[in-house]
Amino acid sequence: MNYTESFEQFSSRVTTTDLALYAGIGIVLWVLFKDKLSPVQKFILDLVNRFQSSPKSGASPVPVKVPEIAPVVVPRVEPPKNEAEKEDTFFKLVVSWKQTRDLAEKLNCSKALEAADNMFPFLSPQVCDSKNNGEENK
Repeated sequence: MNYTESFEQFSSRVTTTDLALYAGIGIVLWVLFKDKLSPVQKFILDLVNRFQSSPKSGASPVPVKVPEIAPVVVPRVEPPKNEAEKEDTFFKLVVSWKQTRDLAEKLNCSKALEAADNMFPFLSPQVCDSKNNGEENK
C-alpha cells in the first residue's frame, strides 16, 4: 500500500472489501427497516414484472391454456350404526359369496371355486365333506 497517496486517490478505487461493507450495511438497513420498505419493494417488483411481461422485438405473447380438471367425488360409505345393520351387512356378504361360489361350481371353474372356499373356509361344503370323510375313515 502506498502511504503517500492522497485521500482522493485512495477513495477513487473500489475494492472487494468496500463491496462487502456496502452489502453488510444494506442487509442491516433491510433488517431494521423491512416493514417500512414494503411499498418500495412493491414498486420495484411492479417495475420488474412490467419489464418481464413486455413483448420483446414485436413478438406477441402466446397465451397458455390450462385445462380444467373436474373434481373427483368419492362417495362416503358410512359404517353400520347398530347391531342389526351389522348383521344385515354380514348376511349380504355371505349371500354374495354363496352366489359367487355356486356360479363357479356351475361353470366348473376350479380356481374360482378354490378362491371362494378360501374366503369363508368354515362355510364351504367341501371343507365340511372332507372333515366328515376324515371321521368316517377313522
